Amino acid sequence: MATAGASRGSGPERAWAPALPKGGEVVLDAEESSHLVRSRRVAVGDAVVLFDGRGTCRAGVLVGGDPRAARVALEGDYPDRTPARTVRLAVSLPEMGRADRMVQALAELGVAEVGHLVCARSEPKRAGQAERRAARWEKLAREACKVNGCARALRIAPPVLFDAALAGTALLLDPDPAAPSLATAGSGSEDLTLLIGPEGGFTESEVEAARAAGAGVARVGQAALRVETAAIAAAAVVLGG
Repeated sequence: MATAGASRGSGPERAWAPALPKGGEVVLDAEESSHLVRSRRVAVGDAVVLFDGRGTCRAGVLVGGDPRAARVALEGDYPDRTPARTVRLAVSLPEMGRADRMVQALAELGVAEVGHLVCARSEPKRAGQAERRAARWEKLAREACKVNGCARALRIAPPVLFDAALAGTALLLDPDPAAPSLATAGSGSEDLTLLIGPEGGFTESEVEAARAAGAGVARVGQAALRVETAAIAAAAVVLGG
């Protein structure tokens, strides 16, 4: 994956802090402290990287090992692994268990944003379910930053109507074997929104509306895929350059 940072791997153990000053000490909350000290077994004197999920990364050293209030002394900026390309997904969500796994994978891949796409064949209750799931997904996004080395967490966007999602550089994914491959259709733009329909796919009128609005239409592969599989595969393709 092409990234903005040059370091190999995610580096030292990482923890989330909602506010990161330039220097001094940061006291982590109880959940992050317990994860760092008890789960990851970081000891006083070990290197730690803190991130705020909004793009800031700081290197530091653990100076206080309280599993309820660990203290980290900051030493300076740390290289970010956020992908150089901004990719957003608007997905007509599957049932919530499958959506959880999808969000986790998209966050680890470095997708910038994901939200529920409301279109003709979307399950009516999904928008409300997605809004109630937002806090859980935001936590999954922060946890992904501990794995992938990114400083900026996946943003959970509110539900969006199909017509509104066509603004900007959008690509609608369609399983039509005659559609161009996403590997070529999705190249070039540094800021891209992928539209992924529900089980049953987009309607013909939606595909035509996308074309009329100037959006591209592409396929992930030759096979028809589940919603969450299509989302993960598509993100991997466009972030893989």
